[in-house]
Amino acid sequence: MIESCYWRAELRNDLVWLRKKRRYQRWSEKQQVLFERKLMIVAFQVRSLLDRPKVNDQARGACLPVLRYKKIGDRPFTATGAGWPEDRFDMEQPEPHTLTALDVCNQLIHYYWMQTITEGKAFVSMLVFSDYQRHKWAYQIRIEDLLKLFGVFSEESSAITSAAFKWNDKKQDYVLVNADG
Repeated sequence: MIESCYWRAELRNDLVWLRKKRRYQRWSEKQQVLFERKLMIVAFQVRSLLDRPKVNDQARGACLPVLRYKKIGDRPFTATGAGWPEDRFDMEQPEPHTLTALDVCNQLIHYYWMQTITEGKAFVSMLVFSDYQRHKWAYQIRIEDLLKLFGVFSEESSAITSAAFKWNDKKQDYVLVNADG
């Protein structure tokens, strides 16, 4: 990734699409799949910006409020086995929690289960858990909050304008030690 402005421009276009498609005239499975797919693509774009020294510390520190549901019982949740998330997670006692932008991206990119939740004719939230978290937590994310979080990374103000690097013997590479701050 040489210049991140091109990634940000595409990210802005994808966010416009998601905001437009968040509401629908008639629900269809295809529409739901396309919406979920676009969310994953946006998550990958944001994670790519985060994985490289392309966002400043303020954007890197962005977080998302979520509700999380604790895994209950010893039986694992399996997509092909018996049961639904309601059978394996304590859906009656959600806990407020905060996920970092990187954690949100990883939940979407590595999702084991993703389910959009609608109210009326709009996608309002989603239930998601990654293959790494499926034995611990399920997360409910409000779509509006998710798009706001991703919007932070689409703005040119999130780009770093200066950076300092330091050699890391363990990684055998230079690592970012200071970005705009």
